[in-house]
Amino acid sequence: MNFDKKTEDYALYLPAISAFYTRQLAKYEDEVDTMRCPDGFENGLQGLNFLDEEKGYYYYPYGLYSAGHAQLDLTKTDIHERMIQKRDRNKTVILGDSGGFQIAKGVIKLDWEDAIKPDSKAREALCEKMLRWLEYTADWSMTLDFPAFAAIPPYNKKTGLTDVKETIDMSMYNLDYFVGNRVPGATKFLNVLSGADDASAQEWFDLVTPFSDPAFVKEHYGDEARTLEGYAMAGINIGQMEQLLKRLLQLRERGLLKDKGWIHCLGTGKLHWGCYLTSIQRQLRKHDSPNIQVSYDAASPFVNTAYGQTYTYNFFDKKRFGYFMDKAIDNKDLKGSILPMPFKGPIMDRLKVGDICVQGHGDLNKAGKESRTSWDTLSYSLYMGHSIHNHIEAIIEANRLADVEKHRTVCDWREYRTGEKRTSSVNERSPHVPGIILMFDQFVEELLDPANPDPYKMLEDNKLFLDEITQNGWVADKSNSFGSFFEQDEYIEGDRDDDMNHEIMTGEFDGEG
Repeated sequence: MNFDKKTEDYALYLPAISAFYTRQLAKYEDEVDTMRCPDGFENGLQGLNFLDEEKGYYYYPYGLYSAGHAQLDLTKTDIHERMIQKRDRNKTVILGDSGGFQIAKGVIKLDWEDAIKPDSKAREALCEKMLRWLEYTADWSMTLDFPAFAAIPPYNKKTGLTDVKETIDMSMYNLDYFVGNRVPGATKFLNVLSGADDASAQEWFDLVTPFSDPAFVKEHYGDEARTLEGYAMAGINIGQMEQLLKRLLQLRERGLLKDKGWIHCLGTGKLHWGCYLTSIQRQLRKHDSPNIQVSYDAASPFVNTAYGQTYTYNFFDKKRFGYFMDKAIDNKDLKGSILPMPFKGPIMDRLKVGDICVQGHGDLNKAGKESRTSWDTLSYSLYMGHSIHNHIEAIIEANRLADVEKHRTVCDWREYRTGEKRTSSVNERSPHVPGIILMFDQFVEELLDPANPDPYKMLEDNKLFLDEITQNGWVADKSNSFGSFFEQDEYIEGDRDDDMNHEIMTGEFDGEG
């Protein structure tokens, strides 16, 4: 895939890059003379680095990287995470996630009893570490919020929190620290807007948005350069379309969209939402901030590989956009096979089946036992590289199709009938694109037009229509979770070695192949 600047007119999908992937690429570079390398890889294993325009087997200059799994020691991160830290910063953009999700999940340890205190030293030390890592690493970054689900079962058993308000209070303390101690210009910050329901989302919004107001920041911190430059939508604000649109209208109403550069929607990989967010971005650029970028992320290409799954092919039709997902090729009988790999793409086109299935019957792993899988560590990296490309291509193709059909298909969102069965054709308007995608484009054009006399009433009157768009199965305690908004045909957990699964999912590994 050659990166096409046209895609910048679309809302951007950001691969939520796995720490396992970045650290393995560093290892492959350090041990180039001893690592196995597929014969078809003319640029070696560094061709798996899609941020490298010259050596990458495909080029995509965007990604999200989380402090929650990163090497936070600034004396070591350049060594272990070169893909991120040594990239060409004139040609790439990395959005830094501050790690709040991993903190709430317990991946990063925190003394929660102490952290709730206004003068908590543990929380202040954590803020300092995350702030400096973000400034060192990322072009754009998120402030450190503690997600609302930290106070909701089952996560509150670890945190001890009993009220969503406690997560809001701690997030406010963090926000004050970030704004007061940031180095203006080192990285640009997104103000995180979260909440578990309408009431808590509104409270959160009212409390944090002043930090996006230059006048407020100058008055309270003495320097308007400390003002937050964009927004990150989390919790119910990305779980429910009605809430997302409501927040955008409120930001406009308070004059807080002007001159903002980025809005990120946390944790969605659905192709439909890629099209919805493109429609939103175009209206925001037209009416509010001409250079604003809307983006969204998913770690699914990495996480699903950990479970032995792979993207096979994408599908686009009048009913649904999506990805076919199935068990990856894993068979000890295929060790040494010269058959070409299926599932076309710049990675698979360079591989033979034997490049993936490298362990045969009787072969022992590093623990001296016969593995349950024919894969080695590199096999995982190869499948990840393929799946990232497939996901990016699916997003771009979905937007291309939607653009064409918007021009040649006449539709009116008022004609959409809610509650129809999936097999119904009543809402179909195109042979290639689900009707709701085309109708939403028209809906949001009218909603976000500043001439709209009452956009909030329009939201309320069309709640059922927007509920059809809302992420299927969204619940508060799953917001921002890996894969919770990822759409695939079927999910089947593969038979992985437990140690490898843990390494890929958590980033906690010893670096051995």
